[in-house]
Amino acid sequence: MAPGALLHETPAAPASKATVAAPTENICTIPSRFPNLISTEFQDFRAELAENGFAIIKGAIPRERAIQYQEKAYEWIKSFPGDLDMNNPDTWVEKNLPITNSIKAYAYYCVSHEKFFWDARQEPGVLGAFAKLWGTDELLVSFDAMNLTFPNRKDVPRRPPWEHIDQSPMRRVVHCIQGLMALSPSGPKDGGLVVFPGSHKLNEEFFDTQTDKKSWQPMKDVHVFTRAELDWFAARGVHPHKVCLEVGDMVMWDGRTIHYRSEPTEKSNQIRTALYATYVPASLASADQLKLKKQAFESYSGTTHGPHQYIVVRPNGVCLPDGTPDPRSREASLESPEMTDKLLKLAGVIPY
Repeated sequence: MAPGALLHETPAAPASKATVAAPTENICTIPSRFPNLISTEFQDFRAELAENGFAIIKGAIPRERAIQYQEKAYEWIKSFPGDLDMNNPDTWVEKNLPITNSIKAYAYYCVSHEKFFWDARQEPGVLGAFAKLWGTDELLVSFDAMNLTFPNRKDVPRRPPWEHIDQSPMRRVVHCIQGLMALSPSGPKDGGLVVFPGSHKLNEEFFDTQTDKKSWQPMKDVHVFTRAELDWFAARGVHPHKVCLEVGDMVMWDGRTIHYRSEPTEKSNQIRTALYATYVPASLASADQLKLKKQAFESYSGTTHGPHQYIVVRPNGVCLPDGTPDPRSREASLESPEMTDKLLKLAGVIPY
């Protein structure tokens, strides 16, 4: 999936033979256009982003509306053929559920353009946080996925942690801040987001000393960490932390912060419902990327975390595990949003 503080002085640790330090002279790194985007000098969530790599915006969506969005998400997933009953765990099985993407989120069947998803993206508390972050309200938003995780499913194995970042090693300092809106509670035992606080501060040191520069790709905004690599961070005091959220909260995190989606524990009975959305200034998008973004919008397609670059139009024609076309594939959303100028500008369809 797709995509975004200063260096932190730490004691040096010896590199293993498998991770010999690579010389970084003459490597063409990509500096940030916003090196001061986050700082501990701010008196708000931007200081938390700078210090910890993530921040929680309490009540970004009023609780009552967040609950309504969750109800609409339930209507969406129940609209597929099958006997899905949100109150009956015996029905939480593959034959009753649409197909997810590689990280077990719902990114197909036009879900990115359902009215409830677009309404949530336009919530004043959500837009306001990103407008303050970037210093402008002229923003683009990603056509991202929805997470709807049923706890303790009996038909699929638990997904192991997938510790990763959404920023290429070639990108230096902060480039992207991602967002997730919680439509359900996410307590210590529930499924949710796990982050490694402070890992963003060690980003450059890690890649400069522990990886081979030949693996660096500017157009591949992801790095999945091995256990040995995570041990390197652990030796510097960086450990996983489960982010706990209430209904309507939004968590924002630096693309350099190691994170993954956690599975609910056996003691959880909470159906996790969350919407991913990342915003950047519209001025960052090129004409070619805006053309692709418009194409994705007009075909009700999802993209990636990136709202303005490396736009990949995901097909709505989904295939079943055996490779045959999924007859449940859709060409349009169930409930279309109101096509206001505000929405069309966020979508990149019309200019600011």
